[in-house]
Amino acid sequence: MKQIKPISIWATMVCICLSAENLQAQVESSKVDSVKISVTEKDAENRNVMLNASSNTGPRNVNIGLPASVGGTTILENGLPVVYFFWPEFPIKAWRQDASLSRFGLLKLGEAAISIGDVGFAVNSYTNMGTDELQVNGSVASNSFGLMRGMANASGHMGKGWYFTASGYANFDPGTFDIGFTKYFDAMQLYKAGINKKYNNGKGEIGVLYKYANTKGFLTSFSPFIYNGDGSVTELSNFRIGRDSYYERSGKVAIVDPLTGEKKIDDVYDDHGTQSHTVDLIGKNLLGNGMKVDYTVRYHNAKVSTYLPAAIGVANTIDPTKSRYTYLDDGSTYSGPVQTLLALGSRQTPIQSLTGLAQLSGKSENGKHSWRVGLNEWFYNVNKFNTSSSIYYHEVAAQPRRLAMQTSADGGTTWTNATDDNGIAAYNTAMEYHNGNENKLAVFASDDWKISEIFSLGLGARLEWQRLNGDYYPYTRVNNGYVSQPTVAMEHNWFNKAFYANAVYKATRNFGLLGEVVYNEQAGHLENYSGATDPNLKKSQIPSGSFGVFFNHPMISIVSQVTYIQRNNYRTRLNLSDPAGTGAFERPTVSYDIKTFGWTTDVVTTPFKNFNLHFLLTIQQPKYENYNFQAFGKDYSYDGKIVQGVPQTLIEIDPSYTFFKSLRVWASARYFSKQYANQPNTLYFNGRWETFAGVNYKMNKHLDFGVTVVNLLNQRGAQGTISGAELVTDASPFANKIVTGTYIRPFTVEFGVKFKL
Repeated sequence: MKQIKPISIWATMVCICLSAENLQAQVESSKVDSVKISVTEKDAENRNVMLNASSNTGPRNVNIGLPASVGGTTILENGLPVVYFFWPEFPIKAWRQDASLSRFGLLKLGEAAISIGDVGFAVNSYTNMGTDELQVNGSVASNSFGLMRGMANASGHMGKGWYFTASGYANFDPGTFDIGFTKYFDAMQLYKAGINKKYNNGKGEIGVLYKYANTKGFLTSFSPFIYNGDGSVTELSNFRIGRDSYYERSGKVAIVDPLTGEKKIDDVYDDHGTQSHTVDLIGKNLLGNGMKVDYTVRYHNAKVSTYLPAAIGVANTIDPTKSRYTYLDDGSTYSGPVQTLLALGSRQTPIQSLTGLAQLSGKSENGKHSWRVGLNEWFYNVNKFNTSSSIYYHEVAAQPRRLAMQTSADGGTTWTNATDDNGIAAYNTAMEYHNGNENKLAVFASDDWKISEIFSLGLGARLEWQRLNGDYYPYTRVNNGYVSQPTVAMEHNWFNKAFYANAVYKATRNFGLLGEVVYNEQAGHLENYSGATDPNLKKSQIPSGSFGVFFNHPMISIVSQVTYIQRNNYRTRLNLSDPAGTGAFERPTVSYDIKTFGWTTDVVTTPFKNFNLHFLLTIQQPKYENYNFQAFGKDYSYDGKIVQGVPQTLIEIDPSYTFFKSLRVWASARYFSKQYANQPNTLYFNGRWETFAGVNYKMNKHLDFGVTVVNLLNQRGAQGTISGAELVTDASPFANKIVTGTYIRPFTVEFGVKFKL
């Protein structure tokens, strides 16, 4: 298998950058307290992306009318994605919002499209590479469940133009429930060290930054609850949503190694984790004619292993003439509801990437044009990624015990074991494998043109060549299967394009019109070949647009727009259980389209001194198109259905008040309307609120204290989707039955101290 060698491209990029003389960082803003109407702003305002009701380790997903990525919000550090692709290495395995970050923002859709070829908002962060005077800053934090988190950064000047930075971050989070077989839901250590040199009277700068990350823990959690049939849910008498663990209590699962066929016992915590080493070369230079250039080149090396449990469905009642269950640990009889679970565990996969950005920017002599041109070169290699799968059963209870199963074909006269001595019903029927490399080479450009005092225009474009080269295993997954036959080579070359145009017309001093159109194309990834069939990859086209009005006044700023976004050739892998109750399981890859029309209004007002209020309203109707597939010998079509997990009405309300310039009291409430919990729209969750509140007190220039309450209203309901309901076209059998789904964090009090020396 031939591999792309981007060495000559990198040599050219580095030589260009080292011969220049200063930096233009991307135009961005870290402010989040005002609405700005400017085509030169690349950041989205008013979105506290780190205030996350589902997790306290990474950014939340910001709604764009399409389903949130499985990998979450794209995260950039020093202009480059922290990981090339989210699977199998999720971004939060290599990044946290730690004390070393000097700038933090959220890129808009158009900016993300041309700068990284991504769809949606993206978090953009920059590392402090040294300060003129010695500075030490950091924080310690905890919460009502025993979280231990600490971080610190030291930076300073070593003389003769040399600067240094060093930081450490440690997070030991037990979660909100006792897992039983391990202490922490998330454990991470992150260390950075860098050295920086300024030269040519400060016009040039070059530095090297090293980062080490070590992460263990789980990416998701779910809960059983009673679905009442009317969009509401009820807690079980023996299980508290968000307060009890639904991880099988042994913490062990038998697997068959996908590469060798060897049977092993896997520890779902100790045998899974990620370690990575990252080296950044960062430079910035100023040219004599006022043009600026900056560059970042990154080498990333990781060994990645992830455990992902997938709840398939709950059998509420058992026919005693067809099946029976016993506890695996002591053989005693079990007669309650049974949870079927698919355990997916990726092996320690070596991943390497070499990525980089070089960017030249400047302004015209008359100041009407702010332009830039850039080059991306990204190379990614994954060495025989593979995921084992094991299907087993456990009771519906806190810290559940595993079950052994027997079946009968003659009404209960004779019984046959359906699980082995480890309680496993099937091995590797959902096994994954792919191997190879990806390469992206892209050029991009943008120009913010102030045509007149009343009219501004922004234009941007990205042209990207993408290549996939590797092999996969296109054979039917069978019980005890592994990569026992020769793999099959695959190769793709795509030419992807992205464009945006935005404009602002100021009709009066305070009122005007604004609009934006964005077109993006995305092709496939190696991950699409993990399944048993050729995914027949096709590019996705994602056009979007918005048009509206704005009003700016010292007391209030308003932006109101109609929006549109469409994406075709969505690809996803479904975990399907036979709705007929046969216990059969399929994991097909399906393709479909989504189209969304909407209306959004964003308001920031300061009606009186020291008080600030942000209000955001979004109304949308995302629908499936061309969603047709076959499962268990039956045809399914979800055309015209509302997209699952995406609310049609969203409201954000964020008030704050400052007392005596040092005490700030704030709150945040987000409303999500009715959400369908499965693709056929037969099951749904009623609307819910996510609520936060806090107090921040600045004692002096050295110490800040803060208290935050998560889920202030202590809502104990569910969100997202219902496991195993993808094919449920008749909701009546689910009424008042136990199902499994995800939920928001329970009531939590977080407190911390920030220091700066």
